[in-house]
Amino acid sequence: MLGTWIVYTFLKQEKTDEIVFSVGAGTKEISFIREIIAAYEKENHGIKVKLNALPSPSDQQHHYYLSTLGAGTKYVDVMRIDTIWIPEFASAHWLEPLDARISSKERGAFIPITEKTNVYNNTLYAIPWNINIGLLYYRKDLLEKYHLTLPVDWGQFVAVCEKISGKEDVYGYLWQGKQYEGLVCNFIEFIGSNNGQIIDDTGNAVIDSAQNKTALQLMHDLIWKYKISPQNTYSELMEESSRHLFQQGKGLFLRNWTYVWDLCQEDIMMKDKVGVALLPRFSDGSFASVCGGWHLAINANSGKKAQAWKLIEFLTSAKVQKRLAENVSWAPTRSSLYKDTELTEKLPFLPIVEQSLENIQMRPNVPYYQWISDVLQKYLSKVLSRQMEIQEALQIMQDKIERIKDDFAKE
Repeated sequence: MLGTWIVYTFLKQEKTDEIVFSVGAGTKEISFIREIIAAYEKENHGIKVKLNALPSPSDQQHHYYLSTLGAGTKYVDVMRIDTIWIPEFASAHWLEPLDARISSKERGAFIPITEKTNVYNNTLYAIPWNINIGLLYYRKDLLEKYHLTLPVDWGQFVAVCEKISGKEDVYGYLWQGKQYEGLVCNFIEFIGSNNGQIIDDTGNAVIDSAQNKTALQLMHDLIWKYKISPQNTYSELMEESSRHLFQQGKGLFLRNWTYVWDLCQEDIMMKDKVGVALLPRFSDGSFASVCGGWHLAINANSGKKAQAWKLIEFLTSAKVQKRLAENVSWAPTRSSLYKDTELTEKLPFLPIVEQSLENIQMRPNVPYYQWISDVLQKYLSKVLSRQMEIQEALQIMQDKIERIKDDFAKE
């Protein structure tokens, strides 16, 4: 199926009055994006927007862009790209620099973290469309039933999970532990809540640390010692599989992204039973959520860059971001919208998103991140599946990340 999209990209004949917007998302999101595009075309009669809808899984989207942008396609004009792809695509000269297209005032209207995610080598390559962070969803009704308060540190958290899951037919904690990018996101949140890192500010690998060892031990123990997470966490649990279990009433706590809130409110079994909070921390650590989200960029080979920029201005405007927040629970990237009382009433997690930005956890902002992620996924999975001891895995990951950095520097 992906091959069909790629072939279509190269065989499609370009229309002079049309720009192509390439985006991958869930069915509900794509449907609403079509409405947004229709509104844009109504306001801009001279421009037509062709939506190039990609598969939802981000790895398939990444492969699509590697194949098409790498071959120099001119077909795609505007792209919705993941946070972690920006350095990779920018270093390959696939993205159009945007510094000259946006004023400093307008640039300052976005949340500050985007200056770290969207800038590579002191050049702006993308505009943030929505921010995404890991949130803790929980069953308010079950905490109330047992007269328990929301735990804030991991020790309290485990105790609450053990107490309630021992009396109710629920797992204590559902999270994403399968060998894929979601596992890396969870790991970064666990180590971030214990003041740990993968790469420090000087670019050196620091994954083999006491803080990270403690955090990874907890991830392992949630499954095997405390048994409050499903045993198949390491083999099966991803965003949707963990969400489905939670919405089926089989989980007390769930770690997931902002989109889950809207789905829980639409579920008659879950409506008014679910709360949302910051993820727990270690006693000496800080609340930590990983920075995710999607950004809009222009293909460096596009022949319609002016029209592409006009579309990006529209899509990232406060008006459109508010509509996206209201309809598909996307957390906005414009600072002003976090003070919008209509939005915060409809989406009570927005103040939590704003608070989390104070200690947001970044995945390494380097062009070779995908190689680092592959290493992390492999050896974290070995620990969670009890194939390797924690200390050995940390040492191997440390060595491999250093070699990746050195190899990239030679190229």
